Amino acid sequence: MHTLRDITPYVAAATAVLSLVALVLVALLWRAARRLRRSQTVVLGPHEERDLVSHAEHLNAQVRNLRDAVEALTGELETHRLHLDEALTNHATVRYDAFRDTGGEQSTSIALLDNHRSGIVVSTISARDFARLYVKTLDHGVPDRELSPEEQQAVQTAVPGPPASQA
Repeated sequence: MHTLRDITPYVAAATAVLSLVALVLVALLWRAARRLRRSQTVVLGPHEERDLVSHAEHLNAQVRNLRDAVEALTGELETHRLHLDEALTNHATVRYDAFRDTGGEQSTSIALLDNHRSGIVVSTISARDFARLYVKTLDHGVPDRELSPEEQQAVQTAVPGPPASQA
């Protein structure tokens, strides 16, 4: 029993030192956890109660939704692009003198075409004592009647280069 009395102060001191070391480790771990939570607050926001894994899953779901929306919008964009190709968005006007005795370039040819060179060409031929109106249609660059040089110039000015279907 004598030995136990001799060792007891050493055991008590060792226990106190180990307790102190454990307390310091707990304090350091607590500070590290607090810093980690502050860092997570930057990523998660101040009012979120979820962990990083659920936050990553939430972000992944949002990215998936965004990809689906982009795919849907891409399809719609292609549909609208095709509709715009068929809209009469290209136009040109050519003014000229149809007859030698008239001046002031009173005759006009107007081309209203889509990107495929389909549409109409309207020409007004003005003289001193009359005026005539002519309308010709084009389907992919092919007119229903022969075009005058001025009408051909209006078509070429409205849609320069080859039609969209040939480009």
